[in-house]
Amino acid sequence: MQFRIRGFCLLPAVLCLIFSGCDPKPVPTAAPPEVEVLPAAVGPVRENITAIGETKADEKVELVARVEGFLKKRNFKEGQPVKKGDLLFEIEPEIYEAEVKAAQAGLDKSLAARKNADTDYQRQSKLAKDDATSGRAYDNAASRKMEADAEVEAAEAALAKAKQNLSYTKIYAPFDGWVGLAPISEGNLVGRASGPLASIVRTNPMRVEFVLNEMDLLTLLRSKEKGRARPEVRVQLYTQDGREYDAEGKISFWDNRIDPDSGTLRLQAVFPNPDGKLIPGMFTRIRLSPPKPREALLLPLSAVMTDQAGDYVYIVDKDGIVRRRTLKTGYRDETHVVVTENLAPGEQVIVNGIQKVRPGAKAKAVPVKAPTASPATTAPEKPAAQAGTAPAPTAAGNAVPADAPRR
Repeated sequence: MQFRIRGFCLLPAVLCLIFSGCDPKPVPTAAPPEVEVLPAAVGPVRENITAIGETKADEKVELVARVEGFLKKRNFKEGQPVKKGDLLFEIEPEIYEAEVKAAQAGLDKSLAARKNADTDYQRQSKLAKDDATSGRAYDNAASRKMEADAEVEAAEAALAKAKQNLSYTKIYAPFDGWVGLAPISEGNLVGRASGPLASIVRTNPMRVEFVLNEMDLLTLLRSKEKGRARPEVRVQLYTQDGREYDAEGKISFWDNRIDPDSGTLRLQAVFPNPDGKLIPGMFTRIRLSPPKPREALLLPLSAVMTDQAGDYVYIVDKDGIVRRRTLKTGYRDETHVVVTENLAPGEQVIVNGIQKVRPGAKAKAVPVKAPTASPATTAPEKPAAQAGTAPAPTAAGNAVPADAPRR
């Protein structure tokens, strides 16, 4: 009986607790996550093409001895610049001076013989007119005159050859350039078989040879203006340390066919090199681009993602809803990509905070924090191992440099 009384007394307390829980307080909803957005915008872009090039001397000459003799003198310092007409080597001239004198004496003798033959011929011609000589005597005089004329011509040729050989004992610089090592020292016997005495290269201007694959070549040819045989191209050079050369070049040579084995076309560009900063044999990076940039819809590369369906971005629409947008893209460089389809200028593209949202959810779009300026166009394409993370996009959204190197 006591147990029933106690249970009855606890019942109001239990009911009070149950009914008090039926009227809970409202739970506050979470605020949409913040994401940093950048409006898609149109900006200037150059579709650059990069290639590996090798510098080559504009002119190169191997200096060889054209006559045999002992090397008498070397009139230069190895590795130094020389001017056109500078005397570089002297081969002993005494033998060839004697040959000139002998050839001159032979010519004098031939001239004397021709004079006598000519006098005899004139005499026989006069007598023949008066029928005072025989036909045989006249013919013999005419024959001796012809032989004397031929001997004079032969003597003159021998003298010219002897003088030419004498001139070969002195070797001059054929143009302004740099002379290399001289492997043969003074006092050695030199001749045609002794090999080059030295080499001279002309490095101003400097040629750079490179090749383009067929796809890059087609891109280049599409920029060709109507009526022009070749496209107008801006040519820039970067050295191994990534520095841009301080002068632009011009394409001086297009090969007339694509190599069927490699599928590439060989080209050469010419660069001024008055200070000798470029040396033959250097490996460089060549960047080709049209002279004028074109306008295109641009996005920071950091905002574009890729999966099996292709390139895509997340945008925040006017209602604050996150949408996935699959894009068709074109040219891209180290920092930006050109969008060709499925994105309009002004649409808010998420560049930071993508991991906080999902398609269909709400998000709070805020402008990109701490915008940075576009990188200057002074460096070529970096190797993949050094590319790193793309720099932060600009607030304008169209800050791709017009000269940015190709990715």
